[in-house]
Amino acid sequence: MVNKSARAWALAAALLASTSVHAETVGPVTDDLGVVEIPKGQPILIGGYSSQSGGDTNQGIDELRGAEIAIGDAGGSVLGFPVKLIGEDAQCTAEGGQTAASKLAGNRQIVVVVGPSCSSGARVGAPILWNVGISSIAFGATSPALTAPDRPDGFKGFLRSVPNDLKSGQFTAAYVYDKLGLKTAATIHDGSPYTEQLVQAFAKDFTAKGGKIVAAEAISPSDTDLRPVLTRIAQSKPEAIFSPVFVSSIGFLLRQKQEVPDLKNTLIIGGEGTFSANTIEAAGPSIVGFRIVGPSTDLFSSQFPKFVEKFRSEYGEAPIGGFSAYGYDATLLALDAIKAVGKTDADGNLYIGRKALHDALMASKGVSGLTGTLTCDANGDCGAATYAIWEFVSDDPSSFSPGTNPKRIYP
Repeated sequence: MVNKSARAWALAAALLASTSVHAETVGPVTDDLGVVEIPKGQPILIGGYSSQSGGDTNQGIDELRGAEIAIGDAGGSVLGFPVKLIGEDAQCTAEGGQTAASKLAGNRQIVVVVGPSCSSGARVGAPILWNVGISSIAFGATSPALTAPDRPDGFKGFLRSVPNDLKSGQFTAAYVYDKLGLKTAATIHDGSPYTEQLVQAFAKDFTAKGGKIVAAEAISPSDTDLRPVLTRIAQSKPEAIFSPVFVSSIGFLLRQKQEVPDLKNTLIIGGEGTFSANTIEAAGPSIVGFRIVGPSTDLFSSQFPKFVEKFRSEYGEAPIGGFSAYGYDATLLALDAIKAVGKTDADGNLYIGRKALHDALMASKGVSGLTGTLTCDANGDCGAATYAIWEFVSDDPSSFSPGTNPKRIYP
């Protein structure tokens, strides 16, 4: 498999070597990472990068819509200055993350960035942004490596409103081993940081409970014939397969699983990246019975139902799962931090120190978000873990409605 992520990482490293931040004093603010000066009457710019093209478009669009609603709920302004969201397409790739982050980093008026949707984009994008002093708050990048205590310095400016996959892996392992009583499982990832580290987290907790991983396979996101992989897995006769790959790949996996006799009745569990009507279209009739681990909106805050109605009114459709809520919460953290550190001069101009803003973000505690109470730890994990197992019960794409299809089956 060609490691496109590694290639994009190398390109990002070259860019990082060419730029840097420095301490400066502008107006009433001195800051070690630089200061953003916003003239009176001009907008505060918040960048956003998400999946706006490709197979994961619905997720990325919902996340930015959540960000837009958060800005609207703040009255469209902070400290008397209008707030403007500038969105870029990060797709769900390392290359997309690099391109989007580079565009945002090139705009020195951007105060903070929300996003991206995917860990592959964050792996390259977050260091590009932090190298110019811009903090980023992801609403969909869940890879454990991004907030690991020993992560590279380029990720020190990275936070997230979405929970760490270590928690998702733990939840899934408990469901398979404790709830279902299954003792053997196989895993399939697509080489992306998100899928690879999530299956590793699942495998670690599953084996710690006494389960056995009988096969561990990898595919490429561009693979269309998964039968050789499925045939190899079938030889080990797993009771379940955990594969948190994305829409296109899961469609091929579910359809072609039916052609492998020993896997016809094997349970397949996917990840939240397949929480959409697009998955039904990709898988066809084989979608029925497919289960995913994803956010449980039932456990979100009491404000979430009002948010859903506002979303429907604004965009003419319901949000998909919890993606938009994570976008809302990432933006909420950003707005609160701007409020905390912004200073004005006698002429009414606003000044925001980049390090001061980052420190305020990291100090966020007890923030009442849509997904629950947000408290950031020392590594930038701020999200409240609220998971459930969902099962698709119909192959009609128009029937997609969280709670009905897919329906929540656990807890």
